[in-house]
Amino acid sequence: MSGAGPTFVKLSQWAASRTDLFSAQLCLELGKLHDSNSTHPSSYSKRVVAEAFGVDSLDSVFEVWNDIPMGAGAVAQVHAARFLPEFIDRHRYCLDKCNDHGFGQDADLLLKNPDVAIKVLHPGVEKSIRRDLRIMRWGAHLLSILPGMKWLSLPEEVAIFGEMMESQVDLRVEGCNTQRFTANFKARPGISFPHPYMSLSSSKVLVESFCNGIPLKAFLDIDRHTPFDRMLGSTGLDAFLHMLIYDNFVHADLHPGNIMVELNPPYVATPLDRFVEDFYDMSPFNKHRRQNDGPLPSSADAHEYVRRILKDYGEGRIGCCEKNQMIGQYMDYLYASGFTSSIVFLDCGLVTSLDNDNRHNFIDLFESVCTFDGQRAGHLMIDRCLTPEQVIDPDVFVLRIQDTILRVRKVSLQLSKLTFSEIFNPVMNAVRIHHVRLAPDFINIIMAMFILEGIGRRLDPESDILRVALPMLRTWLREDAKSELSLKHPVTAARRWNLYKVWIYVEFREYFDRVRNWAYEDAEFFGEFSPYVTV
Repeated sequence: MSGAGPTFVKLSQWAASRTDLFSAQLCLELGKLHDSNSTHPSSYSKRVVAEAFGVDSLDSVFEVWNDIPMGAGAVAQVHAARFLPEFIDRHRYCLDKCNDHGFGQDADLLLKNPDVAIKVLHPGVEKSIRRDLRIMRWGAHLLSILPGMKWLSLPEEVAIFGEMMESQVDLRVEGCNTQRFTANFKARPGISFPHPYMSLSSSKVLVESFCNGIPLKAFLDIDRHTPFDRMLGSTGLDAFLHMLIYDNFVHADLHPGNIMVELNPPYVATPLDRFVEDFYDMSPFNKHRRQNDGPLPSSADAHEYVRRILKDYGEGRIGCCEKNQMIGQYMDYLYASGFTSSIVFLDCGLVTSLDNDNRHNFIDLFESVCTFDGQRAGHLMIDRCLTPEQVIDPDVFVLRIQDTILRVRKVSLQLSKLTFSEIFNPVMNAVRIHHVRLAPDFINIIMAMFILEGIGRRLDPESDILRVALPMLRTWLREDAKSELSLKHPVTAARRWNLYKVWIYVEFREYFDRVRNWAYEDAEFFGEFSPYVTV
């Protein structure tokens, strides 16, 4: 499949996420194709970008152009570059003369930070995709004739996949998605997205601000936890649930390669702020006192230092243990110096947005899991699947789902005690065995949960998705009750009471867990002299 072209590589990556249709082993093998993307020559990228900007040579546009791609996907690759200030001023002047003032804001941002990431489509990718989709449509109709294949509805799945591929070859779609994510998270600290320069972008070229951060993989690959891990895990989980429950606009490609971490130095603006900071540093209540009195590194310096360690490791100059030790010690130093962390989500080309009916179907199902109502969850999956008339042994399917939910209830979705794979693998197996065909958007969201669960478990083993999700669900249901959608999907007092009961239970469980482990917590109520408490 890796040599069959971008469409079949993307198809394999898509099929790897469809555990409701294919076996777990097949999905595991197909998932390896995420790292098999080839690159095209830098000369082609330069030619396409020059055509997009209407110039003969990029020498008059960029001060720096990196010929080595930062990354490559199935349909495009990314280069780092730095704009010439002269080009920005000249381009704005020409557009202003034509009464086109759309570049003004982008020009101001570029003059402050001229470093950009430029994504360029692979050569001939549009033609290849159209050809491959015709082959897939023909194959889907042929396979649908075979006994036992009708429930898969392969022609419809190929049509959905085709729409996704067609959106991928217009890079302006990704730019618009990024703008919408930025607007959604404008008032939510700790999460950011690259800024797309839409006035400089086209269907084949996307220009975005350069993210000067550290790959999340640097935190996941070391053999110890850093002081930033817990906050990163909490921030990422909170961001995903906001996308899912509040915004109904979910990033559908949240693997670690698309997540960057920015380390931000403490901000001191006024003499009063400096006095308060110095007083706090000397205070006995400050558990994370600065380790030295020298000048702190800037955010860019901190990122460069970590990337240099990763480069030395990649080139074999240092070993794995030395790399882990150096990164761990440096993170300890930054945290003790007052640095904070934030997350940057990249590559927003793939998104999932549910229509009103599917959104309520998913929220109802998620609510049933959160309230441990396995029987209702099983019936919802059957009643609201795409082909309920083709379900085999529905009563047995409901019992399977109920058994899974009962296991979930014992640990209340606490990631340290139960993994998403332990929850959803039995569910997906039951879906496949009983021919319960779920909406593809449901599966996209579930797979995003799978990926984030793995990230969250590595960063913060004590993360509790239920504790974070319940207040959001409660708020969403309250707001939804006031909307016109509530006329079709009424929010009853019983549903609210079910969520309140589980929320109270989770809070009490959290309290007693802390009391039980009082002496081992980092944030004891009485500091280092707290008594040893057992329950």
